[in-house]
Order: sequence, then structure tokens, then C-alpha cells
Amino acid sequence: MEFNEEKYNEITNKLTNPFPKGTVTQDGKNAYIPIQAYIKRLEEAAGMHWSWRTTGAPLIYENEKQIMMKGILTILGAEREGSGFSNFQTYEDSGKIQFLKNSIRAAESDAIRDACNKFMMGWVDLAPYRDWSNNPGVKIIQSPQGVDVAKDICIKCKKSLTREDIDTLTVHQIRNKYCKEHIPTHLMKKRG
Repeated sequence: MEFNEEKYNEITNKLTNPFPKGTVTQDGKNAYIPIQAYIKRLEEAAGMHWSWRTTGAPLIYENEKQIMMKGILTILGAEREGSGFSNFQTYEDSGKIQFLKNSIRAAESDAIRDACNKFMMGWVDLAPYRDWSNNPGVKIIQSPQGVDVAKDICIKCKKSLTREDIDTLTVHQIRNKYCKEHIPTHLMKKRG
């Protein structure tokens, strides 16, 4: 299958859009996006163009009482590996793991989340809870209203680019940062 960069960019733009307000779940100091939100986003944005497969059997770390799963998320041929963990408890009398199947599923869900993170899904939503969001290399900053915005600005008018501006640049494969209003005509590729 030949790689379709335009389709890939279209999908990844949809994947990295903010999730609906209230999607981030906070459990004490830990903030995360539930696996169901990631899978729904993958289905809506990529449809038949994404897949997930586990790689290997679950690894059980008895001393740490954790299970680890690994897998690969593929979107139009682009692969990202994820690893995930879940805690488990054992029965006192037999030493066997309680609810083993559920612990494996939880570790796999964590692995999918990790792979989604490597496609930058949820970054905008989780930025307020992560120290890395202030790093200039990540380009996610906090606006005065507390909403996360991309730090890209138009090279002509110096206004912040909107998601629509960024999508237009991506579709037309324009590397320089312009708002839609200031994209030079000769850079707009004919689509048809």
C-alpha cells in the first residue's frame, strides 16, 4: 500500500484536536484520558485506517505486583509502540492473581494510551497537568483563559494560528506558518 501523506495529515490533525470538555479524568494527582475516549477518537478520525495488536504475552512482575503489556498502534502504516502496566493483588491462600483477565485488559488499555500519546493525541488536553507543556519544543502554552493553544503564529501578521489555519497548511503541504488570509496564492495546491 502506497503511503498517502495527505490522508495521514488529515487523520492526525483530527486525532490531535482537543477532546470535549470534561474528557480528562483526575484521580488524585494523576490526570488521564479514559481509553474509551481514545478508541472513539481513533474510530472517528481514522476509521478503517487504524489497528492495534499486542506484541507478546503479558509480563508478570511478582515482586512489584504489576502486569505489563506491549502493543503497536498503526495508522496508515505509521506505527507507534506502547507499553502499559496495571497493578494486581493475589489471593492469600493460593497466591494466584485475583481478576487476572481484568488486570491484563487494564495493562493493554494503558499500552494503547501510551501509543496514542506517541501520536500526540490528548496533548492539548493533558498539558495543564504536565510539566512538559511549558517546554518551547512542545509548542503548547496556556492562554490567559486557561485554554491550551498552539504557539504557532503567522509569519506575516503575527496572529496565533487557529486549528483551521493549521489544517489548511497541512492539506496544502505548506511548511511556512501563515494564517489562511495570508497564504500566498502560488502556494495553494489545486485539489481535485
